This record gives sequence, C-alpha cells and structure tokens, in this order.
Amino acid sequence: MFQEFYSLRLQENCDVDNLLTPEFNAEQVNLRSPARAVVTDFSNVDPVTVNETMAVDDALERMKNQHVRMLFVTTAAGKFTGVITARDISGSKVILYMNNHGVSRPEVQVGHIMINKEQLHSLTYDQVQHCRIGDIMLTLKNSGDQHLLVVDETELGIKRVRGIISASDISRKLKLSFEVMYEAKSFAEIEKIVTQGAKIPL
Repeated sequence: MFQEFYSLRLQENCDVDNLLTPEFNAEQVNLRSPARAVVTDFSNVDPVTVNETMAVDDALERMKNQHVRMLFVTTAAGKFTGVITARDISGSKVILYMNNHGVSRPEVQVGHIMINKEQLHSLTYDQVQHCRIGDIMLTLKNSGDQHLLVVDETELGIKRVRGIISASDISRKLKLSFEVMYEAKSFAEIEKIVTQGAKIPL
C-alpha cells in the first residue's frame, strides 16, 4: 500500500529559537505599491457570508468567531444582496428598526438593517490591477466609503464580487490612519510617515 511513498528524515530543533509571524512575512507596502496588495481576493480566500434571515445578534457572533467586522449577505439561494457590519448591529440601526416596526431585538434580521448592494460602490478588477494604493486611498477619501467591492466578469458575462478593499486593512498595512493622511500637507510627508514612522509637524 505504501510502496510509492517514502519516510522523511526528521530534524532536531535544539538550534531553532524563533517563530515566524505574519508581521515579518508580510509584503512591505507603500502608497505606490500595486493596489492588489490591499485587496482581499476571493480567488484565494472564501468570503464570510450570512443569510439575510439570520438574527442580527447571531450574525454578530459569527463575526466574532470568524474574526471579521463585516459579512456578505446572501439569499437562501446564495445570491449576493449586500453587506452588514459590526457597526450596523452595535449602533442605532437595530433600535430604530425595533421602534419603527414594534418588534423585539431577537426579531430583527440581517436583511432588515444591512447595506443593500445598490448602496455600495465598486471598482472593476481591471481597475485595481492598474492602480496603486495611493489611488485607492484618494478614492476612499473622496467617496467617504469604508469598503469598496472589487467586481470582475466571467467569460460568459456573469458579474461577480471578486474581492473587497477595506479602509481599515489599508491603514493596518501602511501603519497609517486615514486621519493622518488627510492632515498631511504633501505626498512626500505621507511617504515619510509610512517609511519612517515620522509624525506630522504641527
């Protein structure tokens, strides 16, 4: 049964002192880096989804379990209809829905307070392939969005969500908040902050 396999030689670990962490393995990025470096690409990772009929507090628990702050909302047939964020559930949206419809919190479903796909903005995958992180940051600043969908099209002409870009992911990768970027007076100043961790002069 095992004739086609062979046993590997095991190693001693007495001289191994370090653990690799994502911090050291991560691609170093800056504002001129390709935008694809900040895309969560669903050809590599599965989108975290939730059914539109799920109770909002169950959806929040799903976020916590999956270590995400946003879920893609789908119908029973698996069709994409929108997104829901932790802020949507923890903020005033649920209370407003309860008051307006005379229901209790357990009766509030994801579909009642989600952000419909028609309210979301997107970029094409082709656009993302040909732009830089700085272009994305400026786009987010001008639109006021926290997330941008990335959409592609199959050979049969079927449009689909290929990925997502998150303002918080960009801030984490650049170690730079959007607030700091907006306060900077020049691109050179932003670059200095990203590369050297310098502070903005008052």
